[in-house]
Amino acid sequence: MELELPFPPSVNHLWRRVGNRTVVSREGRSYRTAVRRALLARGVRPIEGRLAVEIDVYPPDRRRRDLDNIQKALLDSMAHGGVYADDAQIDRLTVIRRGVVAGGKVCVHVGPHVGDDRGDDPAVEVREPEARPRNCLKCGKAFDSEGPWNRICSPCGEANDRLGLGEKDLVRQRGVKRHNGELLAEGGE
Repeated sequence: MELELPFPPSVNHLWRRVGNRTVVSREGRSYRTAVRRALLARGVRPIEGRLAVEIDVYPPDRRRRDLDNIQKALLDSMAHGGVYADDAQIDRLTVIRRGVVAGGKVCVHVGPHVGDDRGDDPAVEVREPEARPRNCLKCGKAFDSEGPWNRICSPCGEANDRLGLGEKDLVRQRGVKRHNGELLAEGGE
């Protein structure tokens, strides 16, 4: 599977402390959302089994950057977007710095990992997850889900996209009760 994704934030900008908790930063959440949308647009389905991942990094400018600082945001966002269930599936990871590209980008190749010359031959099995009925978390109606990452039916997902909420609106409305996408009164009638 070949993917072209936006340039990830550094691990140094990925988390923030809020009181006693460490949470994903606004920049990290925005990146995760951008990757998820790019993967949904491509109709990416998760790969199971042991994986090999090759990443070509095209930085946005000539500033010094550690390649290991961009891997966490990228690999976690790909898991969140449904490329694989968990980045613990990755047995081989190759990262190469390429030339500067305006805005930056990463090109990722994900495939099954095959054993090496030392006789290590992990069981490699790539199979499509089974579609199964789930209840939409927004409207409650049953629909054929593509996997555990797909918890909102297509009509509700399209309605969410039409809302065009900014990051501040999403943070403010997190945890607020809704019915068919409409905000309910504070009392939750």
